[in-house]
Amino acid sequence: MALELIDDKPQMVCADNNVANNSKSNVSSLVSCNVSGNIIGSPSNDQQLKLRIAKQFSRAAKRYDSAAQIQIEIASEALRLFKDQAYGTNKCRLLDRSPKFILDIGCGTGRVTRQLAAMYVNQQQHTLAMDLALGMLQYAEQTTTKQAVEQQANHLPNIHWLQGDAEHIPMGDNTVGGVFSSMALQWCKNSTQVCHEINRVLAPNAQGILAIMCAGSMHELDACWQHIDSARQINHFDSADKWLNAAQKAGLQVEMQQKNFVTWHANVKALLGSMKQIGANVVTSNAQQKAISRRTFQQLEQYYQHEFGNIQGLPLTYSVCFLQIRKNANE
Repeated sequence: MALELIDDKPQMVCADNNVANNSKSNVSSLVSCNVSGNIIGSPSNDQQLKLRIAKQFSRAAKRYDSAAQIQIEIASEALRLFKDQAYGTNKCRLLDRSPKFILDIGCGTGRVTRQLAAMYVNQQQHTLAMDLALGMLQYAEQTTTKQAVEQQANHLPNIHWLQGDAEHIPMGDNTVGGVFSSMALQWCKNSTQVCHEINRVLAPNAQGILAIMCAGSMHELDACWQHIDSARQINHFDSADKWLNAAQKAGLQVEMQQKNFVTWHANVKALLGSMKQIGANVVTSNAQQKAISRRTFQQLEQYYQHEFGNIQGLPLTYSVCFLQIRKNANE
Protein backbone atom coordinates (compact mmCIF):
# COMPACT_ATOMS: atom_id res chain seq x y z
CA MET A 1 0.00 0.00 0.00
CA ALA A 2 1.23 3.52 -0.77
CA LEU A 3 0.06 7.09 -1.07
CA GLU A 4 -0.54 8.47 -4.54
CA LEU A 5 -1.75 11.85 -5.72
CA ILE A 6 -4.83 11.86 -7.94
CA ASP A 7 -6.36 15.19 -8.93
CA ASP A 8 -3.90 16.79 -6.48
CA LYS A 9 -5.46 14.92 -3.52
CA PRO A 10 -3.89 12.19 -1.39
CA GLN A 11 -5.17 8.73 -2.25
CA MET A 12 -4.33 5.66 -0.18
CA VAL A 13 -3.81 2.72 -2.51
CA CYS A 14 -3.71 -0.86 -1.20
CA ALA A 15 -2.05 -3.79 -2.93
CA ASP A 16 -5.13 -4.55 -5.00
CA ASN A 17 -4.86 -1.00 -6.46
CA ASN A 18 -8.29 0.00 -5.15
CA VAL A 19 -8.21 3.68 -4.30
CA ALA A 20 -9.72 4.43 -0.92
CA ASN A 21 -11.16 7.90 -1.19
CA ASN A 22 -14.54 9.41 -0.44
CA SER A 23 -15.07 12.17 -2.96
CA LYS A 24 -18.21 13.36 -1.13
CA SER A 25 -16.37 14.15 2.10
CA ASN A 26 -13.20 15.94 3.12
CA VAL A 27 -12.61 13.08 5.57
CA SER A 28 -11.55 10.12 3.47
CA SER A 29 -12.70 6.55 3.98
CA LEU A 30 -10.54 4.83 6.55
CA VAL A 31 -7.95 2.68 4.83
CA SER A 32 -7.17 -0.60 6.53
CA CYS A 33 -4.44 -2.92 5.33
CA ASN A 34 -2.64 -5.80 7.03
CA VAL A 35 -0.19 -4.02 9.33
CA SER A 36 1.79 -7.19 10.00
CA GLY A 37 2.41 -7.95 6.34
CA ASN A 38 1.61 -11.15 4.49
CA ILE A 39 2.01 -13.80 7.14
CA ILE A 40 2.81 -17.28 5.88
CA GLY A 41 2.66 -19.88 8.63
CA SER A 42 3.21 -18.67 12.17
CA PRO A 43 3.72 -14.90 12.62
CA SER A 44 7.15 -13.74 13.76
CA ASN A 45 7.72 -12.36 17.24
CA ASP A 46 7.71 -8.81 15.87
CA GLN A 47 4.44 -9.42 14.04
CA GLN A 48 2.87 -10.90 17.15
CA LEU A 49 4.00 -7.88 19.17
CA LYS A 50 2.51 -5.40 16.70
CA LEU A 51 -0.77 -7.29 16.69
CA ARG A 52 -0.83 -7.24 20.51
CA ILE A 53 -0.10 -3.52 20.62
CA ALA A 54 -2.78 -2.75 18.02
CA LYS A 55 -5.34 -4.88 19.86
CA GLN A 56 -4.57 -3.35 23.25
CA PHE A 57 -4.82 0.24 22.05
CA SER A 58 -7.96 -0.51 20.00
CA ARG A 59 -9.63 -1.72 23.20
CA ALA A 60 -8.64 1.50 24.97
CA ALA A 61 -9.93 3.86 22.26
CA LYS A 62 -13.19 5.02 23.88
CA ARG A 63 -11.66 5.72 27.30
CA TYR A 64 -8.25 6.91 26.13
CA ASP A 65 -8.74 10.69 26.10
CA SER A 66 -10.30 10.79 29.56
CA ALA A 67 -7.45 8.73 31.03
CA ALA A 68 -4.45 9.97 29.05
CA GLN A 69 -3.92 13.35 30.68
CA ILE A 70 -0.13 13.15 30.77
CA GLN A 71 -0.06 12.02 27.13
CA ILE A 72 -2.18 15.04 26.22
CA GLU A 73 0.21 17.32 28.13
CA ILE A 74 3.18 15.85 26.26
CA ALA A 75 1.37 16.19 22.92
CA SER A 76 0.62 19.85 23.70
CA GLU A 77 4.33 20.49 24.22
CA ALA A 78 5.10 18.71 20.95
CA LEU A 79 2.47 20.81 19.14
CA ARG A 80 4.00 23.99 20.52
CA LEU A 81 7.42 22.94 19.22
CA PHE A 82 5.89 22.00 15.87
CA LYS A 83 4.32 25.45 15.47
CA ASP A 84 7.45 27.26 16.59
CA GLN A 85 9.65 25.19 14.30
CA ALA A 86 7.56 25.84 11.21
CA TYR A 87 6.25 29.35 11.79
CA GLY A 88 8.02 31.02 14.68
CA THR A 89 5.98 33.86 16.13
CA ASN A 90 4.71 35.20 12.81
CA LYS A 91 1.19 33.82 12.46
CA CYS A 92 0.83 35.51 9.07
CA ARG A 93 3.25 32.95 7.68
CA LEU A 94 0.73 30.14 8.25
CA LEU A 95 -0.91 30.44 4.85
CA ASP A 96 2.29 30.87 2.86
CA ARG A 97 4.32 28.18 4.61
CA SER A 98 1.67 25.52 5.21
CA PRO A 99 3.00 22.19 3.96
CA LYS A 100 0.42 20.49 1.77
CA PHE A 101 0.58 17.12 3.51
CA ILE A 102 1.24 16.60 7.22
CA LEU A 103 1.75 13.05 8.51
CA ASP A 104 0.67 12.27 12.09
CA ILE A 105 2.29 8.97 13.10
CA GLY A 106 0.41 7.22 15.89
CA CYS A 107 -2.61 9.53 15.70
CA GLY A 108 -4.61 7.50 18.25
CA THR A 109 -8.04 8.96 18.93
CA GLY A 110 -7.43 11.88 16.58
CA ARG A 111 -7.58 14.51 19.31
CA VAL A 112 -4.17 15.96 18.44
CA THR A 113 -4.69 15.30 14.73
CA ARG A 114 -7.68 17.63 14.76
CA GLN A 115 -5.52 20.31 16.38
CA LEU A 116 -2.91 19.83 13.67
CA ALA A 117 -5.56 20.18 10.97
CA ALA A 118 -6.98 23.30 12.65
CA MET A 119 -3.60 25.05 12.60
CA TYR A 120 -3.98 25.91 8.94
CA VAL A 121 -6.26 28.27 7.04
CA ASN A 122 -5.20 26.75 3.73
CA GLN A 123 -8.03 24.46 2.59
CA GLN A 124 -5.61 22.63 0.27
CA GLN A 125 -3.63 21.29 3.22
CA HIS A 126 -4.27 17.66 4.17
CA THR A 127 -3.47 15.83 7.39
CA LEU A 128 -2.63 12.15 7.02
CA ALA A 129 -3.48 10.38 10.28
CA MET A 130 -1.79 6.99 10.66
CA ASP A 131 -2.04 4.46 13.46
CA LEU A 132 -1.31 0.78 13.98
CA ALA A 133 -4.60 0.23 15.85
CA LEU A 134 -7.66 -0.02 13.61
CA GLY A 135 -9.99 0.48 16.60
CA MET A 136 -8.31 3.80 17.37
CA LEU A 137 -8.70 4.97 13.76
CA GLN A 138 -12.35 3.99 13.61
CA TYR A 139 -13.04 5.87 16.83
CA ALA A 140 -11.01 8.87 15.62
CA GLU A 141 -12.89 9.13 12.33
CA GLN A 142 -16.29 8.77 13.99
CA THR A 143 -15.46 11.37 16.64
CA THR A 144 -14.13 13.84 14.08
CA THR A 145 -17.26 13.57 11.95
CA LYS A 146 -19.52 13.82 15.01
CA GLN A 147 -17.77 16.94 16.30
CA ALA A 148 -17.97 18.63 12.90
CA VAL A 149 -21.72 17.97 12.76
CA GLU A 150 -22.27 19.20 16.33
CA GLN A 151 -20.30 22.36 15.62
CA GLN A 152 -22.20 22.85 12.36
CA ALA A 153 -18.91 23.25 10.55
CA ASN A 154 -19.09 24.23 6.88
CA HIS A 155 -16.37 21.75 6.03
CA LEU A 156 -15.04 18.61 7.62
CA PRO A 157 -11.30 18.82 8.31
CA ASN A 158 -9.06 17.51 5.54
CA ILE A 159 -8.02 14.43 7.49
CA HIS A 160 -7.33 11.09 5.85
CA TRP A 161 -7.21 8.05 8.15
CA LEU A 162 -4.69 5.32 7.45
CA GLN A 163 -3.79 2.11 9.24
CA GLY A 164 -0.03 1.70 9.01
CA ASP A 165 3.23 0.78 10.69
CA ALA A 166 5.92 3.38 11.42
CA GLU A 167 8.61 0.85 10.49
CA HIS A 168 7.00 0.42 7.05
CA ILE A 169 5.18 3.69 6.28
CA PRO A 170 2.72 3.05 3.42
CA MET A 171 3.60 6.18 1.47
CA GLY A 172 5.81 7.06 -1.45
CA ASP A 173 9.19 8.76 -1.31
CA ASN A 174 9.28 12.55 -0.76
CA THR A 175 5.52 12.60 -0.16
CA VAL A 176 4.87 14.70 2.94
CA GLY A 177 5.82 18.23 3.86
CA GLY A 178 5.80 17.73 7.60
CA VAL A 179 5.69 14.96 10.18
CA PHE A 180 4.37 14.88 13.74
CA SER A 181 4.37 12.08 16.28
CA SER A 182 3.71 12.07 20.01
CA MET A 183 4.09 9.12 22.39
CA ALA A 184 3.88 6.44 19.72
CA LEU A 185 7.32 5.59 18.37
CA GLN A 186 8.54 4.06 21.64
CA TRP A 187 6.47 0.99 20.70
CA CYS A 188 8.69 0.38 17.68
CA LYS A 189 11.58 -2.00 18.27
CA ASN A 190 13.78 -0.69 15.44
CA SER A 191 14.50 3.02 15.88
CA THR A 192 16.89 3.00 12.91
CA GLN A 193 14.22 1.64 10.57
CA VAL A 194 11.67 4.16 11.83
CA CYS A 195 13.98 7.11 11.19
CA HIS A 196 14.95 5.83 7.74
CA GLU A 197 11.25 5.55 6.85
CA ILE A 198 10.51 9.06 8.09
CA ASN A 199 13.44 10.45 6.09
CA ARG A 200 12.26 8.54 3.02
CA VAL A 201 8.69 9.90 2.99
CA LEU A 202 9.60 13.49 3.89
CA ALA A 203 10.01 15.94 1.02
CA PRO A 204 13.36 17.78 0.81
CA ASN A 205 13.64 20.49 3.47
CA ALA A 206 10.49 19.22 5.24
CA GLN A 207 10.42 19.39 9.02
CA GLY A 208 8.84 17.63 11.94
CA ILE A 209 8.60 16.94 15.67
CA LEU A 210 8.86 13.49 17.25
CA ALA A 211 8.01 13.13 20.96
CA ILE A 212 9.20 9.72 22.14
CA MET A 213 9.15 8.08 25.58
CA CYS A 214 12.70 7.00 26.33
CA ALA A 215 14.95 5.37 28.91
CA GLY A 216 14.32 6.66 32.42
CA SER A 217 10.57 6.36 32.01
CA MET A 218 8.77 4.57 34.85
CA HIS A 219 12.07 4.19 36.71
CA GLU A 220 10.21 4.11 40.03
CA LEU A 221 8.13 1.11 39.00
CA ASP A 222 11.17 -0.59 37.53
CA ALA A 223 13.17 -0.14 40.75
CA CYS A 224 10.33 -1.60 42.79
CA TRP A 225 9.99 -4.63 40.55
CA GLN A 226 13.73 -5.21 40.69
CA HIS A 227 13.46 -5.37 44.47
CA ILE A 228 10.26 -7.44 44.65
CA ASP A 229 10.44 -9.68 41.58
CA SER A 230 13.45 -9.23 39.29
CA ALA A 231 11.90 -11.52 36.66
CA ARG A 232 9.14 -8.98 36.11
CA GLN A 233 10.33 -5.85 34.33
CA ILE A 234 8.83 -2.79 32.72
CA ASN A 235 9.12 -2.41 28.97
CA HIS A 236 12.51 -1.46 27.58
CA PHE A 237 12.71 2.07 26.19
CA ASP A 238 15.58 3.19 23.98
CA SER A 239 17.70 6.06 25.27
CA ALA A 240 17.27 9.59 23.95
CA ASP A 241 20.80 9.40 22.54
CA LYS A 242 19.93 6.24 20.62
CA TRP A 243 16.99 8.00 18.96
CA LEU A 244 19.18 11.02 18.22
CA ASN A 245 21.84 8.83 16.62
CA ALA A 246 19.25 6.87 14.63
CA ALA A 247 17.81 10.08 13.18
CA GLN A 248 21.26 11.42 12.31
CA LYS A 249 22.31 8.14 10.66
CA ALA A 250 19.12 8.25 8.60
CA GLY A 251 20.33 11.55 7.14
CA LEU A 252 18.10 13.91 9.13
CA GLN A 253 19.20 17.18 10.68
CA VAL A 254 18.27 16.90 14.36
CA GLU A 255 18.02 18.97 17.51
CA MET A 256 16.97 17.22 20.71
CA GLN A 257 15.69 18.16 24.11
CA GLN A 258 14.58 15.88 26.93
CA LYS A 259 11.96 16.55 29.57
CA ASN A 260 10.39 14.57 32.42
CA PHE A 261 6.65 14.52 33.10
CA VAL A 262 5.30 13.03 36.34
CA THR A 263 1.88 11.63 37.20
CA TRP A 264 0.76 11.09 40.80
CA HIS A 265 -1.36 8.24 42.12
CA ALA A 266 -3.00 7.35 45.42
CA ASN A 267 -1.68 3.78 45.42
CA VAL A 268 -0.13 1.10 43.21
CA LYS A 269 -3.52 -0.15 42.06
CA ALA A 270 -4.39 3.29 40.71
CA LEU A 271 -0.93 3.64 39.18
CA LEU A 272 -1.09 0.34 37.29
CA GLY A 273 -4.70 1.06 36.38
CA SER A 274 -3.70 4.35 34.76
CA MET A 275 -1.43 2.42 32.42
CA LYS A 276 -4.09 -0.17 31.62
CA GLN A 277 -6.73 2.48 30.91
CA ILE A 278 -4.74 3.80 27.95
CA GLY A 279 -3.54 0.42 26.68
CA ALA A 280 0.06 1.05 27.75
CA ASN A 281 0.28 -2.10 29.85
CA VAL A 282 1.12 -4.29 26.86
CA VAL A 283 4.37 -6.17 27.43
CA THR A 284 6.83 -5.82 24.54
CA SER A 285 9.07 -8.71 25.54
CA ASN A 286 8.35 -12.32 24.61
CA ALA A 287 8.58 -13.47 28.22
CA GLN A 288 5.41 -14.86 29.73
CA GLN A 289 4.03 -12.59 32.44
CA LYS A 290 2.37 -14.40 35.33
CA ALA A 291 -0.49 -12.84 37.24
CA ILE A 292 0.45 -10.71 40.24
CA SER A 293 -0.34 -12.55 43.47
CA ARG A 294 -1.95 -10.74 46.39
CA ARG A 295 1.23 -11.10 48.45
CA THR A 296 3.40 -9.69 45.64
CA PHE A 297 0.97 -6.82 45.14
CA GLN A 298 1.14 -5.95 48.86
CA GLN A 299 4.94 -6.05 48.79
CA LEU A 300 4.98 -3.80 45.73
CA GLU A 301 2.66 -1.31 47.44
CA GLN A 302 4.74 -1.23 50.62
CA TYR A 303 8.07 -0.83 48.86
CA TYR A 304 6.78 1.82 46.41
CA GLN A 305 5.29 3.83 49.28
CA HIS A 306 8.49 3.56 51.31
CA GLU A 307 10.90 4.46 48.49
CA PHE A 308 8.96 7.02 46.47
CA GLY A 309 5.73 7.98 48.25
CA ASN A 310 5.13 11.48 49.58
CA ILE A 311 2.27 13.81 50.35
CA GLN A 312 1.33 13.96 46.65
CA GLY A 313 1.08 10.18 46.36
CA LEU A 314 3.10 7.76 44.25
CA PRO A 315 5.00 9.24 41.28
CA LEU A 316 5.35 7.70 37.84
CA THR A 317 7.84 9.43 35.55
CA TYR A 318 7.58 9.69 31.77
CA SER A 319 10.93 10.74 30.29
CA VAL A 320 10.38 12.15 26.80
CA CYS A 321 12.84 13.19 24.12
CA PHE A 322 11.64 15.76 21.60
CA LEU A 323 13.41 15.45 18.26
CA GLN A 324 13.16 18.48 15.98
CA ILE A 325 14.00 17.10 12.56
CA ARG A 326 14.54 18.42 9.05
CA LYS A 327 15.29 16.56 5.83
CA ASN A 328 18.22 17.88 3.82
CA ALA A 329 17.19 20.13 0.96
CA ASN A 330 19.36 18.34 -1.59
CA GLU A 331 17.86 14.88 -1.17
